[in-house]
Amino acid sequence: MSNELPLVCICVPTYNAAVTVRETLESILTQTYPNLVVHVSDNASTDETLIVVESIPDARIHVHRQSENIGAEGNFTKCIQLATGKYTAIFHADDVYDPVIVAKQVAFLEAAPDVGAVFTGARTIDENGVLLGSIGRAPGGSGSVVRYSFRELLQTMLLHHNFLICPSAMVRTELYQEQIKEWGSSLFNSASDVDTWLRLANLHPIAVLNEPLMRYRISRAQYSHLNRNRTERADFFLVMDDYLARPEVIELLSENDFRNFHRLERHDSVARAINLTTLGKFSEAKTLLKNAQCWDTVVAAINNKRGFVTFAAYILFKFILILELSNLSTSIAKKIKQIQWK
Repeated sequence: MSNELPLVCICVPTYNAAVTVRETLESILTQTYPNLVVHVSDNASTDETLIVVESIPDARIHVHRQSENIGAEGNFTKCIQLATGKYTAIFHADDVYDPVIVAKQVAFLEAAPDVGAVFTGARTIDENGVLLGSIGRAPGGSGSVVRYSFRELLQTMLLHHNFLICPSAMVRTELYQEQIKEWGSSLFNSASDVDTWLRLANLHPIAVLNEPLMRYRISRAQYSHLNRNRTERADFFLVMDDYLARPEVIELLSENDFRNFHRLERHDSVARAINLTTLGKFSEAKTLLKNAQCWDTVVAAINNKRGFVTFAAYILFKFILILELSNLSTSIAKKIKQIQWK
């Protein structure tokens, strides 16, 4: 029966993932969908990642070793090059996948030949696997499946930021290998996935299954944690800057789309100001807060939750920093950082 089903290639890029990679691979190997091949592309790990991988006795696993570290984007590109079969998913080495994720994604893509890629929602877990919450539900639509054209995806990202769960994506292999070819760009750093999804959507619609079909790990060693503590502008904006400078993209967007983008930027500035405050860098925090000094900040506060949080945090920190209550500022900043900013 398995030979009659489309072959699905699961690529797992690894780097020093010895602690989590066994659980990840076991969640892949126990999928209800039977016709799988797994390619592990190791990026010159210095821990026991390869020992763990090679200790798993399953002929479906194929290990590929990089002689030197080629960077995250390079390793993802290597996964695209290794892909075989009709569909390819690049699953992350620290996440856990529900047993039916592959079956449900294949069933959807088989029934929707016009769609190029399908994503899912996720439950978040901590370093110990304890459930924290959920992410990845598709905004701007209702029902069990939401589809996006390129224009709809970009507009939704300008309003809600990047909501697609990177390690949930399943893509038609031919699109990866013949059209995408390389993962993102060195111009976009950690946001290369955003560029990849937009390029895919420019070829074919993408879709999101509104189910949490994986567990997405948030740990102190993970980029998502570091991103939460950053003081530099989010890499997401590098992608948006690039696309919003293209004449053919500008024609697709309205003034409201650009307004939404500027609101995201102000939100990012206030979040960074809070991080700077926790570090005692009050002068830099004050400079960033100036970006929120406009009437639209008030308007956005009336329109949605993110706008309200941005405005409230701006007013609070503006007041505290004016009074130069440094110790109190640091304490309050640490408390506010516990808020889910997205």
